[in-house]
Amino acid sequence: MNLINSRLAKPILALALTAPFVLAGCATRSSVEQAQAAANAADAHAGVAENAARTADGHAAGAQSAADQAAAIGNNAMASAQTANALAQDDQTGLTKANKRIAYLEYKLLPHKKVRHRRVHHTNPSNTATPPSHTQS
Repeated sequence: MNLINSRLAKPILALALTAPFVLAGCATRSSVEQAQAAANAADAHAGVAENAARTADGHAAGAQSAADQAAAIGNNAMASAQTANALAQDDQTGLTKANKRIAYLEYKLLPHKKVRHRRVHHTNPSNTATPPSHTQS
C-alpha cells in the first residue's frame, strides 16, 4: 500500500506538520520568569542609556555654544586686525611722504659746503715736448 493514498495519510501528515508548532508554544513557568527578568533588565539598561544620551546631548550643546562664541570672538579679532593693518598702511604712506618732505626742506634750508672750483690754465700745445715713443726691437 502506498502511504500517500491511504485514508490515514492525510491525518498523519496534518499531525506531523502541526505538532512542532503546538509544542513550540509551550513554555515552563521558570522560562517565562527568566524572559520577564531579562526584559526588565533590558528596560532598566535602556533607561540608563537614555539618561546618558540626554546628558551627552546637553554637554554637546554646551560645547557647541562655546565653539560658536569662540568663532565670533575670532571673527571680531580678524576684523580688528584687518582694520589696524589698513590704518598702519595709511600711516606708513604718510610717514614716507613726510620723510621725503623733510629731506627736501633740509636740503633747501640748511647751509651747504661751498665747492671751490679750480681754475685750469691752458698751455700752448706747441710749447710742450712730445714724449719719446717706445719701439720694440
